[in-house]
Amino acid sequence: MHKYKISHFRQTCLALSIAAACAGSSTAMAGEQELQAQIDLLAKQLLQALQTRFAEQKAAPASAAVASGGEAASGPGRFRFSVSGTLDAALGSQGNVAPGNAASQGQTTKFFNAGLATSNLAFTGSTELSDGLTALFKLDTELLTSTGANLVSASGQIAPSSYNAGNGSGVVFNRAAYVGLAGRYGTLTLGRQQTVAVDAVVKVEASNFTNFFMSSAYGAWGLGNAIYGQGLLNTAAGKYSPGVANNLDSRDNAVIKYTSPVIGGARLIAGYSPGAIAGSGSMGSKAALGATYDVGSLSVGGSYTEWHPVDVLTNQDARYRLGNFGVAYRIGDLSLRAAMGHTALPAVTVKDTTNTNVTYSAADASVKSVGAIYSLNPRLDLMLSYYIKRYDIADGNKPRVDTLGVGATWLLYKNAKLYALFDNAHSRGDNGANQTLGGHNSANAVAMGFSYAFNADLLR
Repeated sequence: MHKYKISHFRQTCLALSIAAACAGSSTAMAGEQELQAQIDLLAKQLLQALQTRFAEQKAAPASAAVASGGEAASGPGRFRFSVSGTLDAALGSQGNVAPGNAASQGQTTKFFNAGLATSNLAFTGSTELSDGLTALFKLDTELLTSTGANLVSASGQIAPSSYNAGNGSGVVFNRAAYVGLAGRYGTLTLGRQQTVAVDAVVKVEASNFTNFFMSSAYGAWGLGNAIYGQGLLNTAAGKYSPGVANNLDSRDNAVIKYTSPVIGGARLIAGYSPGAIAGSGSMGSKAALGATYDVGSLSVGGSYTEWHPVDVLTNQDARYRLGNFGVAYRIGDLSLRAAMGHTALPAVTVKDTTNTNVTYSAADASVKSVGAIYSLNPRLDLMLSYYIKRYDIADGNKPRVDTLGVGATWLLYKNAKLYALFDNAHSRGDNGANQTLGGHNSANAVAMGFSYAFNADLLR
């Protein structure tokens, strides 16, 4: 039908051209009035054909117009797939990198895999199932820009060991691997994902979750993450430890998490990870509840988490409790931040990632921080943060480490940044150097680097 209309349209135009040529000739044949009448009739037919064609285009299905514009129509069945990530690398100097080794003391030049942000590669996808209901997934892996490696040990809850791919062996998607449903009543996700404690406070955390601060200097590792429970445990031998087999990490395995829609600026977050231990519903499990609230220039967040690891010597569960809270307030170009985390640590003996018994002493650990981010202009941001990390283990063993971090970022483009960062950690309190800085009274690091983020959003 369309071919016929197009052919008819072309024939009409040809007839008009011939008729016009004949009409304009000085040697026109007799019957000029009849020829003029034919021209008027052909012109009328052409006008009607054009009007019909315009009406058909206006009534065409929306999908045809969308397809010509390179976008997918909305509605059930629409699939969206994104590939995103960040590549970050820096060169700098680090001091006192190894405890008890005189040859490794002092400054050393170092390549930092991640200064401003962790390098990663993520795949996310979603499909509209019906009006207001969407299925989604995310796979996210960490990369090392120095070697290109992406197989790192899984951290998070490892009870039972099968949750952690054979007690901490290498995994591909160590940052996230989950599926879920999202709708008008919130989002439900299942798998390895960011903890409730991070979701609640990361937006107001003093260092803006900068990877470099409090992680580059030996022993000060994890101070930023310690707000979320990471890096807060000590072995009975009196040495610094990043945690019970990394079980107080910024991510959880086998977790079921619910995130509510934002209502009046408030949002609730809840998470639960089953223990999978026969005969007990609580042993080995982890549960958390958090909330955020944003109104105007004020942002607030907090959470509470309980984890029940099983003591391998007594076959009884211990109760780890983590609470954190943070607040941020923006005044013009200045963002002021403060956050804290507190963890109650009972004595417990657990299996580490090599299936070896490790005994941890009871302790009361806390981290407090303040910071600020100032936008000097639309491209240049200045950062300042200060952390105080304390342990209360026993009389004569109450270490503390104070860490100062400063930095600057220069926005080259919306997804590319140059940066310079510095931090200094100093041990204080009883047994502070042995517990927190591997026998050193202080440690520091400085680096300059480049961070590039990318995102490719595909629709079908």
